[in-house]
Amino acid sequence: MTDALALVKALIAFDTASRDSNLALIDFAQGLLEQAGARCRRSYDATANKANLFATIGPAKENGEMDGGYVLSGHTDVVPVDGQDWSSDPFKPEVRDGLLYGRGACDMKGFVGVALSLAPAIAKAKLKRPIHFALSYDEEVGCAGVGGLLEDLKANDIKPALAIIGEPTLMKLVGAHKGGAKLVTRCCGKEGHSSQPDKGANAVMMAGEFMALLESVQGELRADRDPRFDPPWTTLQATVVHGGTAVNILAKEAEVTWEYRFLPDRDPSRIVERVKARVEAEVLPKYRARAGEARFDTTLHAHYPGLVMDEASPAIVLARELTGANQAEAVAYGTEAGHFQNYGIPAVICGPGSIEQAHRPDEFCALSELEACEAFLRKVIAKAST
Repeated sequence: MTDALALVKALIAFDTASRDSNLALIDFAQGLLEQAGARCRRSYDATANKANLFATIGPAKENGEMDGGYVLSGHTDVVPVDGQDWSSDPFKPEVRDGLLYGRGACDMKGFVGVALSLAPAIAKAKLKRPIHFALSYDEEVGCAGVGGLLEDLKANDIKPALAIIGEPTLMKLVGAHKGGAKLVTRCCGKEGHSSQPDKGANAVMMAGEFMALLESVQGELRADRDPRFDPPWTTLQATVVHGGTAVNILAKEAEVTWEYRFLPDRDPSRIVERVKARVEAEVLPKYRARAGEARFDTTLHAHYPGLVMDEASPAIVLARELTGANQAEAVAYGTEAGHFQNYGIPAVICGPGSIEQAHRPDEFCALSELEACEAFLRKVIAKAST
């Protein structure tokens, strides 16, 4: 466990907030993997300032391409610490009372660090099928990086047999999660003096009515339930709003950032269609009567698919065998597992730490969780050797 803990600490020390580059961490990880004999490949974002890393240890096809095997997948980015009240430096990890504190300790450098620490053991194992490492960028901003990684695999005819995504689940087996999206709606009105609201269209008030409508649509969505999830329905809510310039000016523009998290086997396009239709029918006419240019413009900024439960998938079957779990659970938060499933790679989620600690100040992962993760991954290695 000493090597694994040291490596997790080393990863936490890299400030890889999604707004910044992750290349230093990727260089570090690639160096460790290549020392263990891994075959590595990268895929980059448009700026070449962020990279995914895909690495393989174990047997390959005769033509050099990677065949089958198990993927150990994790994202390298973390959420920012801005404005959070930490009791210690979030990028100088500390162990206190059996808990490892630091940004990313559970989400999800704990899993990535434990996996990387086992690279030498994987290299020494007599693998019958390869073990792959998939390290992505920008998961925290809508799973933006993993798509490039999977496209690179597709372009090079690389198709692993299954993927284990190490998001924090307290090492419980998770076989389904909701999908989600981030959207931004611009409320465009007409400026005027606040003493004469009927001679303009106040975009801030438009934003208020839009947010109230989102709440109403979510009320409608509650009728469609899946009891495996908590909450058991699709959720819809505004999370950020900006607008206005002065107290006595009718705002020309306002902006609402909102999200939905949908049950994984539902069609999310219907959510946006419903919102747009109700805005057109219930909100916009009032403001158009005052200002013909009034409008709502909605843009999809990020989207990730849900993970649909498949109890018979090779990923769940393997994870159940290795953990002894009787069944797979479902969670409301999103991961990259849905992308793997859509690509045709069965996926399961199992990792150290609790999602309750993710994104919070004083994020931590219990050392016992890291130990359980290491034990689990050693079973994966053994299974790949049989």
